[in-house]
Amino acid sequence: MVAALLFGGSLAAQTVLINDDFEAYPLGGRIAESAIAAGNDWWTTWYNHPGSTTEDGVIAEAGGTQCGYISGSNDNVLLLGGQESGTYDLEFAIYCDEGKYGYFNILHEFNGNGSTWAMQAYLNATNNGNNTTTYSVGHGTVHAGANANADIPAVVNEWMFFRIRVDLDADVAELFYRSETTQVEEISIVSWQWSLDSFGSNVVGRKMDAMDFFAPHATLGCYYLDNFKYTRIGEETAASLEFDTESINVELMDDDMTTVDINISNAEGTSIGDWTGWIDFGQTEGGTAINDIYYDLDLDATTVNGVSLNIETPTLVEVGAMFPGASYAGAAMGTMLTSVQYPFFQWQNTETGASLGNGVEPGTPVTFRVYGQGLNGQPGEVLAEKVVPYDQLVDDDWTVAVFDEPVALRGFNVWVTCEFTQQVDGGAPFAFDGGEVSEFGDFYRTNGGGAFSRCSEVFSQSYGNFHIRATCQGAPVSGTWATLSKSEGSMAIGASDMVTVNINSFGFVDGEEKTADVVFRTNDPENEEVIIPLILKVNTDAVEEASEAAWKVYPNPATSMVTLEGENLSTVAIYNVAGQLLRVVKLDNMINNIDMNVESGVYFFSIYDNNGNNSVQRVVITK
Repeated sequence: MVAALLFGGSLAAQTVLINDDFEAYPLGGRIAESAIAAGNDWWTTWYNHPGSTTEDGVIAEAGGTQCGYISGSNDNVLLLGGQESGTYDLEFAIYCDEGKYGYFNILHEFNGNGSTWAMQAYLNATNNGNNTTTYSVGHGTVHAGANANADIPAVVNEWMFFRIRVDLDADVAELFYRSETTQVEEISIVSWQWSLDSFGSNVVGRKMDAMDFFAPHATLGCYYLDNFKYTRIGEETAASLEFDTESINVELMDDDMTTVDINISNAEGTSIGDWTGWIDFGQTEGGTAINDIYYDLDLDATTVNGVSLNIETPTLVEVGAMFPGASYAGAAMGTMLTSVQYPFFQWQNTETGASLGNGVEPGTPVTFRVYGQGLNGQPGEVLAEKVVPYDQLVDDDWTVAVFDEPVALRGFNVWVTCEFTQQVDGGAPFAFDGGEVSEFGDFYRTNGGGAFSRCSEVFSQSYGNFHIRATCQGAPVSGTWATLSKSEGSMAIGASDMVTVNINSFGFVDGEEKTADVVFRTNDPENEEVIIPLILKVNTDAVEEASEAAWKVYPNPATSMVTLEGENLSTVAIYNVAGQLLRVVKLDNMINNIDMNVESGVYFFSIYDNNGNNSVQRVVITK
């Protein structure tokens, strides 16, 4: 054990979750293997092989103290329990011999190469964030919510002491440092938004799953590790979400609309409150109509772009698309998602004509999945899965996976994916269409876990949408008469949020009644699911029609440009005939010209003035 760490402590209650100085383990033993034998199950290795001579570091001595030693290809992981609320200190010491450098990271989610990194630190080394690391004594590159956004005044031949304070409830983390002689007082190196990944590319959630101590170079990346302490500061915390309504009952005239606000409070919470929501329109029984939902262009020789990752070992890759409830509301709401399809192509060397294969590691299966809606823009639970053996893949056409249990599309955002193992030298299994990429049409992740990223934001260029489609069967239900203003949100401790339910009666007749449920999933352990009944009744006698004389919309019909004239105007929300919101236009003048730039059809202008008065007017666009 090295000298005690002299960090200032909090007066709040503290609970030590892990305290490991390596003294209880046999000298020369493997770190994870020895810890497990001693009853400490918090250590493992990157590929979960405790005792491995390549992965598992050894128990060694340095400066008269027993400690862990990371070298060669060692990659030890310390499991932190997947915390999602609370405040924690991570304290440890690292020693680098002169000419050697060290490395550690924290993981939002630990899953081998499919992990999601929360921060990374290189000690006595500079790193450009692109796998290029150079020995640089006296410096340490930190990636914490941004690329290389801090430098550690690292030292060699003496112990360096680190403390990382992670406040999951406030979504902030801070790295502190001192050394034995050079920096005897603790200094703050960097603070950052915890929920970001290490380079700040994506918000991936506040989970804290593990730490990783890795030898980043076969000969130079060697260091000693000691005195690990993991402490919870304060009591356990949790979100506490309250929703301000138990039901929504609305009466509208035909071709009318209104909005209802649902206020969500985290006033009594002691951690950040997260929610995700959608409108559940139910499902129909039976029906033979077939519909596909997709973003890609028709599959032909001009719409196939083959792409592969630059890899050194076969790599598990999952590609897919996300379809918001509004994207299938008009054609497939309430139907059953029965199958998914994705194409694999045989590629050839353009110079020699030699076959390169389809890019999938021979003999490995392909797995198709459907996920439900999750938090932080990521998928939720797996709703359906189908494994297709390698010998059943179809060359140069769609490979179709039919699910044993279809998925009812009830209004949630649905993810459709295909997972395969990309071979090292071969074809290109990423099948893009080369068109204009949709916001949700090009997601991918590797090694079976971690957050999905968009290819167009990570790759050097955009290749369009993935050729991935879902087939749905059944008679659709009406799913365009209600929408939510947003599908997820987060609230700080004591804060509140609001989601607006947009309700319309477009195309309905007097006497019709529609029912649905507004569904919320939350991170409140006492209120994980909230269901609010929603009822719409169409009653032409129940509401006095607002006077439209003061607000003029002309010409009507129009070819493109529409003029909206009136006093005290505020905004206009424009909907298509399916009830989908197209855009909201701020009205600043008495006379406002609006370029519709839409296809021919019927549209609805929901006009508001600054006093909150509202009128809905039908506009016909002809080309």
